[in-house]
Amino acid sequence: MRATPHAAMAAIHWVKDRVRGAADDPLLTVSLTTLVAGMIAAILVALAFPAAAQTQSIQFSAEVPPAPAQMQVYKLTVTAPPLDFLNEKLSAAKLPPLAKEQDRLVARGVTGAEATDQVRAFVDTDTGNAHFLPNLAELVRPDAVREAIPLDRVREIARQALTDTRFIPKDVTEARIDEPITVMAGGAAQPGSETAAVATDTLTAPRPVMSIVPAFRYAGGLRVYGRGSHALVSLANDGTVIGALRRWRTAASGRMFKPAITAEAVRADIQRQLAPSVAREGTKADVDKITLAYYDADETELRPVYYFEATVTPPEPKISPFKIAGFVPIGKSADTLPDLAAQPAGPGPDTPKRPAAGVDPGRMGAMATPGDFTLGEYANQDWPNNGAYVDMANTFLSGLTSVSGHGPITRTQWYVAYAWEVVGPQSKYFMNAVNVAYTEPHGDWLTNSTLSNCCDIWYVPNIGSGGNPGFGHAAGGDLATWIIMSCEVIPSMYDRQYEQGGAGNPQTAFDAWWGVFQGLHNAIGFRTVMFYPDDALQYGFGRDAAQGGDLNAAWFQEVAAVDGNDGTYTSQHLKNGTVVHYDRASTMIDARDLGQSIYSVGPQSASTQLWNFWMGN
Repeated sequence: MRATPHAAMAAIHWVKDRVRGAADDPLLTVSLTTLVAGMIAAILVALAFPAAAQTQSIQFSAEVPPAPAQMQVYKLTVTAPPLDFLNEKLSAAKLPPLAKEQDRLVARGVTGAEATDQVRAFVDTDTGNAHFLPNLAELVRPDAVREAIPLDRVREIARQALTDTRFIPKDVTEARIDEPITVMAGGAAQPGSETAAVATDTLTAPRPVMSIVPAFRYAGGLRVYGRGSHALVSLANDGTVIGALRRWRTAASGRMFKPAITAEAVRADIQRQLAPSVAREGTKADVDKITLAYYDADETELRPVYYFEATVTPPEPKISPFKIAGFVPIGKSADTLPDLAAQPAGPGPDTPKRPAAGVDPGRMGAMATPGDFTLGEYANQDWPNNGAYVDMANTFLSGLTSVSGHGPITRTQWYVAYAWEVVGPQSKYFMNAVNVAYTEPHGDWLTNSTLSNCCDIWYVPNIGSGGNPGFGHAAGGDLATWIIMSCEVIPSMYDRQYEQGGAGNPQTAFDAWWGVFQGLHNAIGFRTVMFYPDDALQYGFGRDAAQGGDLNAAWFQEVAAVDGNDGTYTSQHLKNGTVVHYDRASTMIDARDLGQSIYSVGPQSASTQLWNFWMGN
């Protein structure tokens, strides 16, 4: 395979820039071995994806802004845990204060059957990171307030909380409070069930249940991205603070350096990183945003970077365009920085053998430790060419297992993804043989590809219908939680109400899911296009889940904290050119499982009542 001149030049510029950067940063050096390895990696990408680097595959509609003559690095230190702040908010919400459990502080409420369900707040005393969780079961009780307070009042209460120095101490950076995100909810009873006979407006009518207000960090006027520098508060409809999240180390001015990176080198590095995502013939990428920014790995410093976004359009019209975001380093740092074209960290998936029709292959995957809950993760078939698919799954697992004293977890299935693992009789040996399943991009309404961004597609309406089994105990399996890390797979009641050519009935949002919920507890995902691969979200949500508490509430808060203001686009599904936000979460939950943690995996009958929760526009 021959590299194009354009791709070869991209590799050369990428390496030259790193040599120049090392020379201009006297506090850090780059070894010859690292440079050679970087050159080899860049050239290998150019060789593997010769067409991807050509302008017909990757277009630049955004210009590279020039770096200033000097840039600041900010040193990070651990921020003290916000104990007074959290205990005050817990008390106002009629919850007990934080109490020590092993090496963390935990507050537990009374809602929930298991101790892990009752977790309402947790604090890591080593890092100062803290999370106070709402409980969705409490927010949809018949006596819950159904009308939200005015937006101006939401903003004012959130401003008071997010400027409280007990929560976010003052330092040399700035916290900018963003607009509230309304979380909506509505329910449905399965047609023909006893529940349907007594269903009322209390169950079925969509309404607001909480408002999430994130704050985003800026250093020297530039946005900070990464695993750290996230904060938010969530308010109930009566204005009570019922949730808060903070991962926010204290910053101080550090060293100054002279950036030597050129616009040509930045473009070359972006092309190198995007090459795996456009390798499939017919795929197009438009780099539509390039800005100066900072990256916080939740480690030792805020480091300068170029942040870029690209809109990737697959060749298959059944799969929606998706957004991909990445970083180009400016200068050197010992802290971690994701690279979209890097070889994946951690083990790759195994390729399963499809069982023959009518043949029971027995247990598939690794043996679980008795008492553990089991996790299955399924990486897109294109993972050898695009390591981001493997990194997404491994990063979620890393977050899930990063908590000292976390619940017992075994990843028993780590497989290449195929549609037949999800739809069809073989699914009982794969998706329905684990307690928690994690599936990956790329998707659209009720649709997902398992091969690159185009092919080997599964459809939600085919699960639990046409002789195909659903998921959960009533279908002879174990699946309780399905995490769908893909664009638009869970359209909400709002989306169905305003769908182009639709019936205008929000209840149709549930139609495809009754066959799926054969004892399944919840399905977690997005109603709009997501940013991919989103290292910060994968790790943060995994770590939240491991702590216990309402899994769906943790999902909404984590998505808002990391991706709450990722911009807007015109929906291809909704009427009248409706503008929606990227990364708007949506979940389906069996009414019996509202407020449950990821550890609640017990067997149950098929669903007769479902709830849909979603982030509004």
